[in-house]
Amino acid sequence: MSQVHDADIAALTARAIDRLGTGDFYDALLDILGSAAPHDLAALVRYSRAAPPDLIIPRVEPTLAMMAYYNHYFAFDPFYVHWKSGGETGVYRLRAMDAGIGRSRYAREFLTAMAIHDEIAVFLPPIGDASPTLVLDRARGVFHATEVARIRRLFPLLAALHRRHLSIFVTAGVDPGNSPIGAERPLRFVDAHGLQVFATQAWAARELGLSEVLQTLMAHGPCTLRLPDQMSLRRTQLPPDFGPAPGGFCDEITIDLQTGAEPATGLPPTMAAQLSGREQDVVLLTLQGHPMIEIARKLGLSRGTVKNYRLTIYRKLDITTERELFGEYMAALRGA
Repeated sequence: MSQVHDADIAALTARAIDRLGTGDFYDALLDILGSAAPHDLAALVRYSRAAPPDLIIPRVEPTLAMMAYYNHYFAFDPFYVHWKSGGETGVYRLRAMDAGIGRSRYAREFLTAMAIHDEIAVFLPPIGDASPTLVLDRARGVFHATEVARIRRLFPLLAALHRRHLSIFVTAGVDPGNSPIGAERPLRFVDAHGLQVFATQAWAARELGLSEVLQTLMAHGPCTLRLPDQMSLRRTQLPPDFGPAPGGFCDEITIDLQTGAEPATGLPPTMAAQLSGREQDVVLLTLQGHPMIEIARKLGLSRGTVKNYRLTIYRKLDITTERELFGEYMAALRGA
């Protein structure tokens, strides 16, 4: 980095330190990240292994395109798939993760609507099973290797400030109406002995009817306990250097994803029931935007065999085009 850039980083870091434990800390963290590369939008997204993503910053009313993302497009978001499938923290570039993403419906129908051509995601150490992720969007062109390398050099600083913020947030007696990243979540932190050190108001409202479940939880380490109304209580380990509760746990109540919501694991049950296993594979790869020749390569089939599978799929679903296939998938997803 140049001396001028180093001076900018130092000033922005000082500003972020001043905001540790406050509601606008992540705005300051995005300013540090944004100084590393020209961009059109900076955002904070909460990627969870158990729930759809949340847009935290910018704090705006959702547009129709954003609502479409929350309803179904998130399942095709490579960043969501990365985190949901056990991906690690660090710095990732959208078009490096999936070189063929430009051919996908996710790109054509969502990224285009949002004027996003390339993205960089910085997955910070998780709170529970969710990573507060800093994102930079670029409407034209791609983020270059030098920019990605510059951001990777910033990652240890961003992660360290994030961890310090969590510690200060919990110990400073912050209004429990908020979670550490500013989104209302039913979560709490307990120490290694099971003593609660922090809980949001959303947690307090939920725990009143969970006395038996919480008693069971006392004897558990990391686990997932099923609750009524398609919810789960998820316990994950806190790091040994988490000041308020070293080696303790984060407990969070989440609404379960519908089993058919993820292309990596399967189609919605009503749609899958009509198709063979290999036909489902072809449908999923088609929905992800892969052309016929690429589907054939991935499945070890000839192009003609894939074409025959598609014809059979269309006949079974009573459709004639790929667009109708996508519509059938969305309809099944909503009814799952």
